[in-house]
This record gives sequence, structure tokens and C-alpha cells, in this order.
Amino acid sequence: MIDIRQIPAESSLLDEKTKETIAGVFAKLTRDVTLKAVVDLNEERSAEMASFLACLSGLSPHVKTELYTPEEGAGFAMDTEHLPATGLFLEDSYSGAAFHGVPGGKEINSFVIGIYNLAGPGQEIARGTVKKIEKISRPVHLQICVSLACHHCPGVVIACQRIAMLSPHVTAEMYDANLYPDLVERFGIDRVPLVAVNGQDRFLGPRTIEDLVQLCRDAAH
Repeated sequence: MIDIRQIPAESSLLDEKTKETIAGVFAKLTRDVTLKAVVDLNEERSAEMASFLACLSGLSPHVKTELYTPEEGAGFAMDTEHLPATGLFLEDSYSGAAFHGVPGGKEINSFVIGIYNLAGPGQEIARGTVKKIEKISRPVHLQICVSLACHHCPGVVIACQRIAMLSPHVTAEMYDANLYPDLVERFGIDRVPLVAVNGQDRFLGPRTIEDLVQLCRDAAH
């Protein structure tokens, strides 16, 4: 494991006002979250993400960061080929939610809300929707490709990852499409948000959590 004490706990993404806002959200956390990140510190984006996480985890005693080399992260449940990769763990249990890239721009919201949904009271969700999520019985992998300037992307990321947090059969990983040209080519990405289901079916544009639950249920049949 990389010694986080060697990482500068400063980030250009988090000014004082933003840190104050995030600290207010984190004050509502009731359980401990571990942000397990696989990074290559020789690469600019990974180094930037490491500092972002070090700064973020300083805003709450409930948020801890662990940094791993690519070799150490090879056995993780999340995708560790697209770095930096950060998984949200409730204590030591993988939530099924991960982020690839640095969550700047609009995606800071989805990153912070993801932590809040995992370890805090969480955003309200209809009981009927929860029951549908609980009925998903086969593995479903969601890949949400985004742009950091996209207004619709955070909502889709938050909804997909909320489903993953409520179902042991669903995983939801966000990708900053600008950083991974192989995914742009693979999925033919020309606009975002794009949700790929089990690496095959692609769905474009904003969607409600109810829409996304139905996509998961269809894929699990």
C-alpha cells in the first residue's frame, strides 16, 4: 500500500468554499467509508486523484483513503485497467460503485453524493423502486461514460451507483470518457451520458433511476 502521508493533501478542485460544503454533507455520515484507489503516481491524473482523495478524507473522520499500486490492485473487484480507479467501500465491503478519472467539474457532486448515499442517510428513494432493485437476481455491470462538463451526467452516475449499493448483483463504474480513448472506440461514444450494460447494450441521454432499474432487470433476465 502507498503511504498516504507522502501525498500532498491539497487539491485545486477543492477550494475553501467547496470543502466547507462537502464537510457539511460528510457531517451527516453515520458509517465509515474507505476510498480504495489504484493509482500510478508517475501519471499526472493518478497523482492528481491521490491528492484529491487525501484532501477529501481530511474533511471527515468517517472517510478514509487507501492508495494502491497497479500491481497491488490487480485483484480488486473493480476495473483496474483504467487508472486512476477509485472504489467506494463500506468499511471493507465493496459497494459496487467506482470512479475512473478525477471527479472534477460536475462529477464532484456524484462522488460526494455517492459517499453520502453509502454511509449516510442517503437520498430518498421510493420503496417500490427499492423492491424492484432487490429482485435483480443476476450480475449486471453498468459502465457510465461521462464528460466533466455534462449537466445530465452526475444524475445518471448517482442513480446507477445507488442501484449498485442496494443490490449485490449490480456494479456501476463511472468513466471520464475524455481519458479513455479505448472506451470511446469500443462504445462509439459521440455524446454523453452513455450507459453500457454488461459491455454490450448502450443507452444514451439522461435517465431516471426507475428507467435504469428497468434496464438492469431486463439485462438480468
